[in-house]
Amino acid sequence: MVPVPPVKRLFSIFLLLFFSFGLNACSLSKAASDLTSNIMKRGTPVFEEEEDVEVAATAALSSLKMLEVFARDNPSNKNYAVLLARSYGNYAFGFLENDILQYKDRDRVKYDASLARAKLFYRRGRDYGLDILKRSGRFRNALSKDSATFEEMLKGYGRGDLDLLFWTGFCWGNLINLSKDDPSAITDLGRVQAMMARVFKLQETYFYASPHLFYGVYYASRPPMLGGSPQKAKDHFEDAVKFTQGKFLMAEALEAQFYAVQVQDKALFYELLQRVLDTPGDLLPQQRLANELAKRRARILLDRIDNYF
Repeated sequence: MVPVPPVKRLFSIFLLLFFSFGLNACSLSKAASDLTSNIMKRGTPVFEEEEDVEVAATAALSSLKMLEVFARDNPSNKNYAVLLARSYGNYAFGFLENDILQYKDRDRVKYDASLARAKLFYRRGRDYGLDILKRSGRFRNALSKDSATFEEMLKGYGRGDLDLLFWTGFCWGNLINLSKDDPSAITDLGRVQAMMARVFKLQETYFYASPHLFYGVYYASRPPMLGGSPQKAKDHFEDAVKFTQGKFLMAEALEAQFYAVQVQDKALFYELLQRVLDTPGDLLPQQRLANELAKRRARILLDRIDNYF
């Protein structure tokens, strides 16, 4: 064996230590990031239990940017993508859509600003979810194929994928719902419907029967010639109320906003929204914030009742 000169030997040891430290640092950083994502996932109920809507609105925006920092540093972590899709979607739905309802036909500048922000937030949430989903070659390839191929591919997703499928579809579907003047957005509706159909089949009661709420809005917000069905919408809304024992107040708020308006039942509209306002928000403590936002939506809708009938 040829002896290694002392200088070269020291340099080799330095390189070995340098790369070992670098690899360990990266490994430790990723492990810490993964641990943080699990803590944030388990800590989501703390935010959803908040009863003060303004506190929640302020905290949500700070939380979103913090999540994005972690996601950029650890892009392969599925938890961050799901949390971002869920957080962006819930903020747009709970806060910005209420602003859209409040300012429509009353303040064009604020209405346009709220609509633009809601679309932006839904788009971001959708893209975070799709970024993870498209890392699967099967999903990525099927996304550009016909509906039958896409639906068949989705059969490969199970209960462990519910969070990712639902919150991605939630953001995507609501983005489409706010972009009815954009033909390119409407063409994506079939993909969203297929994703929600898979979620529905896996667990129709997921997140307080939200798949039923999706279909309630879906069938009530379009004419029969485009797949709408007031009866199907009514059935889904009633199932959502049944599965949550009337404690998740957003179900009845949405039934009033979409179904009652679609069938022009003013008495039902008033009855549903008044029930939302009369029901204690803490009846479902783990979704106190959603219930308070449902009450806010109910007040806005009742204040504008003559605009709908």
